[in-house]
Amino acid sequence: QKWILVGLVATLFVLAVCGQGSSDWTSQNGRIYLNGTKVALKGVSWFGFETSLSVFHGLWAVDYHFMFNFLKQNQFNAIRIPFSLDMVIKNPMPTSISYGYCQNNISCNIGLKGLSSLEVLDVMVKTAGEYGIAVMLDLHSFEPDAYASNGLWYDATHPVSLVMQGWKTLLSRFVSYPNLFAFDLKNEPFACTWNKGNPLTDWQPAISLLGNYILSMSSNVLIFAEGVASDPPCTDACFYGGNLQGVKYSPANLTIPNKLVYSPHCYGPSVYMQTYFQASNFPANMPAIWDAHFGFIRDYNTTAVVPGEWGGHTAGLDGVWLNAWIDYLGQKDMRDSFFWCLNPDSGDTGGLLGYDWVTPVTAKLELLVKLQPKPTVFNFKM
Repeated sequence: QKWILVGLVATLFVLAVCGQGSSDWTSQNGRIYLNGTKVALKGVSWFGFETSLSVFHGLWAVDYHFMFNFLKQNQFNAIRIPFSLDMVIKNPMPTSISYGYCQNNISCNIGLKGLSSLEVLDVMVKTAGEYGIAVMLDLHSFEPDAYASNGLWYDATHPVSLVMQGWKTLLSRFVSYPNLFAFDLKNEPFACTWNKGNPLTDWQPAISLLGNYILSMSSNVLIFAEGVASDPPCTDACFYGGNLQGVKYSPANLTIPNKLVYSPHCYGPSVYMQTYFQASNFPANMPAIWDAHFGFIRDYNTTAVVPGEWGGHTAGLDGVWLNAWIDYLGQKDMRDSFFWCLNPDSGDTGGLLGYDWVTPVTAKLELLVKLQPKPTVFNFKM
């Protein structure tokens, strides 16, 4: 095993959490709080459960404890786990896990042998808690590998009732886990509108419907709501999930106060070469664009704004974008975020590990230390 610990801090703030009932997460004053204490989240997405493998990627190369060790050593205290609804409903057997044959470790992932996808997810959420890592579950797609075609919170073969059944299944498994802190209602609902009076496409009332349903089963968690794409129109093009302009005139509401988190997605040139990346005043033009898309919400100092996906390569124009983005988040006091991603096999962004799933990408780790230099240390009593 090899990893690099980047950015040791002299002072760590430790929060102990004994059980789900004792962990009340809230969104207030523009930040995330746990039991009334403001926390500093340093998050990352680790994908795979939303793909045809129905399990975290990388377990063909390393033992899952290696991954959690890497996260802990680099002071990550939260992970976002994308999943497909079909994985939850059908609970298949995962594929591409190496049992006893990775990293010269004869016990590699051996405890996962014979487990279904949901049973593996059980192990992952519990293990995350043992390493002091909070978990957010993200409904990334309905079918495996279908994130790019699921633009609403339902579709013809996955009605809202089935979506709710999926959330209920997950809540019934994980409601007692003290490190389960949030649910991301739907990844990048790009086909949605915002409060246009159309119940088939309006995302704002769907946030209330789904969020209130989850909170009826667990009132301690947070509800993450991403933005839409093009309604209302973006003067400067928004990335999928990054358009929260509608909040200005019609914010989402939940029955329990202080449980909503707005979670925009934002990327740089490696994902799509927007015209503003080619402007003569780039990157000085970006703060005003980000403010218009979602940053204005932070200025209200009410509901927290936590970017749920961002990332890219550190060289060239992407590197310029990354540094400007990190400076912006720091200036806005929006340091809580989820980096995309841990996996190296994200084609347009890469990850925090090299393609061997072992070698750290130190340039990215250093940027994340700059963004969140003193993440809260959680001590979950699992």
